[in-house]
Amino acid sequence: MQFIYNYKLFNQGLQINFMDQNFLSNTSSRKDEHLKICIENDVKYENVSTGFNNYIMMPNLLTKISPEDIDLSTTFLGKSMDSPLLIAGMTGGTEKGKAMNKIIAKICAEYNIGMGIGSQRAAIENPSLIDSFQVRDIAESIPLLANLGIAQFTSGYSVKEAEQAIEMINADGLAIHINPLQEFIQYDGNKNLANVQQNLIDLVGESKSPIIVKGVGTGFSNEDMKFLSSLNVAAIDLAGAGGTNWKKIEIFRNPSLTNLSTSLINWGIPTADCLVNAVGVISDSSKKIIASGGIWNGTDAVKALMLGADYVAFALPALLAISKDSEEGLRKFINNYIFEMKIVLTMLGITNLEELRKKKNLLMRKTPH
Repeated sequence: MQFIYNYKLFNQGLQINFMDQNFLSNTSSRKDEHLKICIENDVKYENVSTGFNNYIMMPNLLTKISPEDIDLSTTFLGKSMDSPLLIAGMTGGTEKGKAMNKIIAKICAEYNIGMGIGSQRAAIENPSLIDSFQVRDIAESIPLLANLGIAQFTSGYSVKEAEQAIEMINADGLAIHINPLQEFIQYDGNKNLANVQQNLIDLVGESKSPIIVKGVGTGFSNEDMKFLSSLNVAAIDLAGAGGTNWKKIEIFRNPSLTNLSTSLINWGIPTADCLVNAVGVISDSSKKIIASGGIWNGTDAVKALMLGADYVAFALPALLAISKDSEEGLRKFINNYIFEMKIVLTMLGITNLEELRKKKNLLMRKTPH
């Protein structure tokens, strides 16, 4: 059955047509389809919270500092950042993706925060798409992460493709996203993931560049964390449940799966719980923890940092901000996000991240009623 739909993104008049199932299965076109679904539909978890609402912070009404006194600066992969934030990888490989990556890179450079790009599989398959991922000319000094899926490494990729992805965009490290539930549900996904652990061992052992292991919104279990903590990875991006639900996104792509149970669709470990578990398992301070998964405001970002995260990442709210008002929309979102973090720290009487991590007693878990 053939179907056609058009859409405009970023208020720039760019259009794309999705024609048929064969076209939609193409690695490149799938990226634009994912963007459209995220913009036009509710792709968040249903009745599953990130868990940060279970924690309360104790405000200091007699604070002696102001937001101007707050220093959120940190470092990541040897580069300085003005705030411990990253906009996670979303796209590339199409004209839409190229335009979006340019916007994200510009704003990340303005605020000196980290950035990831979407999976570069499309560009490895088709080198003519490489320029849709390249943003170093816009963001020269920020931490920049390349991106590939572990599913590709179970299907023949090796450290060669990993280094190719890094060199392609002059990245500081490579994020390997691990998304089995999405792959299993995706009609064109990779169902053969039996050798994931060995693939990770080989890749981390052979790579000359920092490797970041990244979840996609389901969270890592304790067993996952024990294994990942044994690897020489630079960071682990937890991507817990409560934010974007990629299982829902794939069901929007494949309506024949609408009868899957809500229990499966909303299955995942809430981000806050995943973070607490990770901190309890990872004893090596050189392995950084990136908290993501529905951390879409500055208040929850501060809670995540107090619970032990080194950095906070998000994607969907950045996409929605861009779709609403292009570059200015993302600028406003990031500005308000950082401002909210500073307001919260001011009310806690804390001036910097080092001090914040020493005052975890200001964060309390609510007592169940």
